[in-house]
Amino acid sequence: MKHFGVLIFFFCSFQYALQAQTDKPSFLIGVNPSVTVEPFYERGEFDINVLPVVFQKRLAERVDLRLTSILNLGIRSERNQISHYGLEVASPIFFKKNESIYSQGFYTAPIISLTQNRLEQHHNVGLWVEPGYQFYFEDKFSLSLGLQFGATYFTYATQDDSWGSHFGVKVIFGRWF
Repeated sequence: MKHFGVLIFFFCSFQYALQAQTDKPSFLIGVNPSVTVEPFYERGEFDINVLPVVFQKRLAERVDLRLTSILNLGIRSERNQISHYGLEVASPIFFKKNESIYSQGFYTAPIISLTQNRLEQHHNVGLWVEPGYQFYFEDKFSLSLGLQFGATYFTYATQDDSWGSHFGVKVIFGRWF
C-alpha cells in the first residue's frame, strides 16, 4: 500500500508518453475531497482524506476503471493522527455509449474499498454501489457526482468482527490527459 503513489506516478507517466502521439485523452487525474464519520467515533470526531488522489482510465466505450487513494487524518479529542490508509477500486459503467472520447453521462459503479484503521485497530472491506453522473467541460475538465450505498466489513484485532452500513457522497474534480 505504501508504494501506491509511486506506482500511479509511473503508470501515469507511461500513459502520458503513449498518449502524446494522439489528441485522445488516456486517463483522468483528479481529487476526491472526503470526510468520514463512523457511528462508533466520539462526538465531534471524524477523518479527512489528506491524499484524495483519483486515477480514472477509460477501458471501453461504456466502462472505466477508477482508483482512489485513502490516507485519512483522524481528528480526535485527544490527538490528531493518521487513522486510515488504503485504496478504493471502482468501475463506472455508463448507461449510454460515450460518443465522445471523454467518459461522461449517467453511470453506476461497483466498488470495493480496502483500508486499515490504525487508531481503532481494524481492517475494512467495503462493498458498495455508486450511481452518479460524470460531467465533461471544456479544456478536458471533468466533474463526477455520485452517491455510494453498501456495507463495510470490519475485522478487529481486539473484538468480534462486524458489518456496518455505508452511505457516502462522491465528488471528483479532475482533468483528462
